Amino acid sequence: MSRSFLPGTRIELVRPWDRRKPPKLAVFDFDGTLSLIRGGWTDLMVYMMYEDLAALRQPDETVEQLRQLIRDYVLSLNGAPTVYQMERFAKELRDRGATPEPASVYHQEYLRRLGQRITERKARLAAGDCKQADLTVPGTHALLEALVARGVELTLASGTEIEFVREESELLGFAHFFEGRIFAPGAEARAFAKEQVIADLLARHDTEGDVLLGFGDGIVETRGVAQQGGLAIAVACDETHRSGITDESKCPTLIEAGASIVVPDYQQAEALLDYLWQA
Repeated sequence: MSRSFLPGTRIELVRPWDRRKPPKLAVFDFDGTLSLIRGGWTDLMVYMMYEDLAALRQPDETVEQLRQLIRDYVLSLNGAPTVYQMERFAKELRDRGATPEPASVYHQEYLRRLGQRITERKARLAAGDCKQADLTVPGTHALLEALVARGVELTLASGTEIEFVREESELLGFAHFFEGRIFAPGAEARAFAKEQVIADLLARHDTEGDVLLGFGDGIVETRGVAQQGGLAIAVACDETHRSGITDESKCPTLIEAGASIVVPDYQQAEALLDYLWQA
């Protein structure tokens, strides 16, 4: 099947967009969409789960098949509170005959491992060994500035715990673009849902979804924006090398969830916004 790209760019146009009104609202995911402080979290989570599941591999199941199974269910829940991925992991252990720990135990172990990586990256930032831009999706700050300049109100909705999102968005220098509109799980993770954040945003402005843009690398926010009639933009960033090349492994599930556009990052934000305002 031929693929359509905005001329001269890596911006893929998956579905036609019949714009009736100029965008006025935008919802962003955090990790992998703006911040790369947790870059590579997927591989870390998959590896942690594989450690326990390896001994439970079926006779006709290859190592790669098991790893792909884990990756598939991890990514299928990307955008939801992390505890849901841990519950899915515990179910997989149970289905294979093991007696799993509570999901909260796996959640804490994952946060411990991830925390080590995050601490190292924050230390590099504090020491001046890297810049804010080195730990964000390329073009992030310019995109946010351009959207605000066009009169778009920005909201951040993350599946990562709220205290981390607030702290890290400040460290990375873009918290002020959201002016208190940062939403993420608190003590009761199950009380948080991105779909509700999106619905509440539209209700607060008494508007339909045709003025809404959504940027994310997870199924939850992509589907939530699309279901409200907004334009879902999938961010398929090469988180490890920040190469500007689309991470093709992220695309199928995001397109299936309703993404109309796929971008590798925001280095071509000007062309993207020109298209969105002129389409």
